[in-house]
Amino acid sequence: MLNKIAAALAALMAVSSVSLAQSPVPVKLKGDGLQDFSAYEMDGSFYTAPMVLTKGGTWKLSWEKDHLYVYVTPKGLPAEEKVEIPYTDINGGKYVDLSYFGDAAGLTYTYKDKKKELTIKKMKPAKKQKNHKKDNSMDLSSRPLVLWDVNFLYDPDKGSLDSLEGNHILSPSIGSYGDMEKGTYKWDFSYLKKAKDHGLSVMPLIHNDFEVKKTAAFMRDEKRQDRVISTMAALGEVYGLYGYNMDFENMDPKDKDLYTAFMKKLSAPLHDNGMKLTADITVYNAGSPTWSLCYDRTALSEYCDYEIIMGYDETPRTSKYAGSVSSYSWLDKNIPVLTAMVPPEKLILGLPFYTRVYSGNPGYMTSKTLAMKDEDSLLRKTHAKPVWQPDARQYTLTWRERGILHRVYLEEEKSLAAKVELLSKYHLAGLAFWRHGFEMDDIYGKLGERASFSPGV
Repeated sequence: MLNKIAAALAALMAVSSVSLAQSPVPVKLKGDGLQDFSAYEMDGSFYTAPMVLTKGGTWKLSWEKDHLYVYVTPKGLPAEEKVEIPYTDINGGKYVDLSYFGDAAGLTYTYKDKKKELTIKKMKPAKKQKNHKKDNSMDLSSRPLVLWDVNFLYDPDKGSLDSLEGNHILSPSIGSYGDMEKGTYKWDFSYLKKAKDHGLSVMPLIHNDFEVKKTAAFMRDEKRQDRVISTMAALGEVYGLYGYNMDFENMDPKDKDLYTAFMKKLSAPLHDNGMKLTADITVYNAGSPTWSLCYDRTALSEYCDYEIIMGYDETPRTSKYAGSVSSYSWLDKNIPVLTAMVPPEKLILGLPFYTRVYSGNPGYMTSKTLAMKDEDSLLRKTHAKPVWQPDARQYTLTWRERGILHRVYLEEEKSLAAKVELLSKYHLAGLAFWRHGFEMDDIYGKLGERASFSPGV
């Protein structure tokens, strides 16, 4: 099965010419069969003729109407897949970013700056690691810290995540499983490259459009699943992704075993290719069948590296009464229920960078989302005095405008720091934040100062 991955990438990922700040510096190539190829160093990266990528014995290449594709067969899968990669025009020629794609293509290199000499070799097969006794302590530097970045907007140059110690993982939303089938998902190579250059991992989010019937049909179509899985594995291998975050919500609870079976099938090639698989889950709520009872959390933990608790929407958008989006007491009550189902070292706690303003008389209220970064302007506008709620460990703000009652549970550094403490209390694996663009300035630094990040044991 040949699946043309990323049919719509031409416009989305800027596969053609990339603008570069530094003038290209020619370098000499050394290595078997490389003497006839040219290469350049620019902006700290090395660019070579595309055919150099085939010297690792892993990839084949093809050109189709000025689009460059590599052919790969992901480990554990029978089908060869076609993945588009970007090239750069340099002095009238087309070149690829060896610094980014070299590892995936099975190549390693060394560079002698004085001689302007780039030596490229085929990577040796990795030696099998001996089994070591499991260390139950958590190294802070390896703790997953996931930032959902819906629109590819996080700027690593600002380094805001650096204030929290851990393995920083960006999770941009690239589309649905249907987009993966059709190659219409969103992509941004410059984003991936910048993340890699700054030591950040990228774990794209894939959703199910939150549609019960369409998801049910997908769960019963193994051929469609195979296409999606093969596409995901190949794309992840070529671009060196950390893995994938599966955000499947609003599903028929009768299909929970089918969802587990799909995740089991997806996990095998991802793990074979060194990638992680994570699944978003809600807290357990027996009264919410399509949003909570649709997951077999225990079974999923056998195949997922992590399950990410969506620790928000305690009071939903449609509530007729004001309430917290994510109170400490609500999480403190629900996390033990989840740790009885899932090993705590496989649970990541997701926290909100937003809240909701409820308006109207209780029993008839409507709500609007309020980003955390906009709370200060709301305080200045209303002149209302925040009141601390000990159980929720949040401030509430109540005021009237033109006779209409308004109430909001604020999310700020003190409330978030209280919830972060649940990480060490229940020995959870890490944190996730929904979402980039909603946060207040320097929230990560403020959390680092306020909250304890002592490892779980």
